[in-house]
Amino acid sequence: MFWTKKVTELEEEKNMLKNVITGLEGEKKSLKEQVADLQLKKKIEEEDIKHMIKIDRERKDIELEKERVKLQGAQFKAIGSIKDQYRDKTEEQLEKQLDMMKGMYGEILERLPNYNIKHNVKESR
Repeated sequence: MFWTKKVTELEEEKNMLKNVITGLEGEKKSLKEQVADLQLKKKIEEEDIKHMIKIDRERKDIELEKERVKLQGAQFKAIGSIKDQYRDKTEEQLEKQLDMMKGMYGEILERLPNYNIKHNVKESR
């Protein structure tokens, strides 16, 4: 009896340990699934972060390009304005010089004597 009692107790303890092992294996499997889920979640979140960063960079690049175009437009307007002013001043100076030359030639022509000479080339020979 002593042996049977001990064998029965050992078998019960063995069964109990098997149950504990089965429970631990189930818990281990559950933990592995949780780890896999967490790794997948982490990977997805990292991809989302990379995607958001890429979108933000592209948005900033677009804004920068818009600002650059805006500044270039303002610069071209300023250059155009300066060119217009220069052209207007140059035209004004040319017109003044033309008026001065007309006046000068008019004065010269007034001082010269007025000769009306009709000269026939054939008669002079």
